[in-house]
Amino acid sequence: MSTVGKTALGGDWETISNYKFNITKDMIMLFQGRSCNIKDGGGALIEKLGEKDGLAERHVLPGYQCFVMKAKVKFVTKD
Repeated sequence: MSTVGKTALGGDWETISNYKFNITKDMIMLFQGRSCNIKDGGGALIEKLGEKDGLAERHVLPGYQCFVMKAKVKFVTKD
């Protein structure tokens, strides 16, 4: 079983090569790297982040998917 993504979902920085995060609760995502596509529960693209965005912080909701490539990322539970 893969442990990719567990550190990031636990609130600590994790370096990701290529991973799809399925968001299950209201969270803040912090991202820095090559690519992150954020899609809503229906699969519609919400936003595409990349190197030009530097250190980005985004609110993600249950049902969202975050497709991360070559980046460091972490998720913090939103209060």
